[in-house]
Amino acid sequence: MPCVREVLTMQKLEQLIDKNFAETAHGKVANYIPILGIVDPQQLGIAIYDVDEDEIGTAGMAGTRFAIESIAKVITLILTIKRLGHKRVLAELENGSADYSLSSVLLDDELTEQVHRVNYLNNSSALLTTALIDQLMGQNSFNALLGFCREICNDPCISLNERLFRSAIMNDKDIHALAYYMKDKDILETVDQTLITYFMQSSMMVTSQSLANLGAVLANDGIKPWDNERLISHEDNELVKKLLTTVGSFEESKEYTIKIELPIKSGTGGGLLACAPQKCGIGIFSPALDQHGNSLAGMSLLQDVVDQLELVV
Repeated sequence: MPCVREVLTMQKLEQLIDKNFAETAHGKVANYIPILGIVDPQQLGIAIYDVDEDEIGTAGMAGTRFAIESIAKVITLILTIKRLGHKRVLAELENGSADYSLSSVLLDDELTEQVHRVNYLNNSSALLTTALIDQLMGQNSFNALLGFCREICNDPCISLNERLFRSAIMNDKDIHALAYYMKDKDILETVDQTLITYFMQSSMMVTSQSLANLGAVLANDGIKPWDNERLISHEDNELVKKLLTTVGSFEESKEYTIKIELPIKSGTGGGLLACAPQKCGIGIFSPALDQHGNSLAGMSLLQDVVDQLELVV
């Protein structure tokens, strides 16, 4: 496999940005939250953290801040597993999570029919892990999540976008409906605080570099490569990578697993997290999305990086 450093030059990464930039015109930004709907779709940035060399290469709009959205589910799940252990957390999700698509109508018979198809990174699972964090930490839960996000992303500047949070909690009716449905089924004990924490964590502002750092931790067996401190146990790290490989990109997870063969997680804010075990962490930002909520230019760019580096799990 080519050395990661050979692709970490500004010139080569900028060439890949130029090659894929036209894809930003073909998708649409998320508009189910009004603040997301005014984001400029013609943006593309990438950061790659070389674990072996402890170096990060960037190109395009790698330093631009954007909403973490669904990628926050990974961080919340990791923190919950660290605090409670993966056996208890997975058991909670298996008992209470239903696998329904982001765009599906909330019908009782639909959710009942699908209740045994567990997706550990979908919205119902995220509400459950958020509720577990709330139970552990009470009103301090978001600060704990924010602090952990800053640590695992090696980015002390990650912060809450208050405007986005207010827009999300007022307009994302699907999540409200799902939360109250889960409470009605005695899956969630409380709703109001869980919704607040859920929307706050989704409204954290990160960069491609933040996500590349997160990917580098996962690629480095749960050890932060910048200070060699273990943050995630080996067993838990393997579990998280497996989940990202199987359910990380919404309804297209199976297709992208076949195409890209890396653990990935996308977010409707345009972010894309990927890790190549023992090699590198990758963070990409491009907010123009396909019909399933995945970044068009971002996925195309990631495919080029994988091809050039000959990255496989």
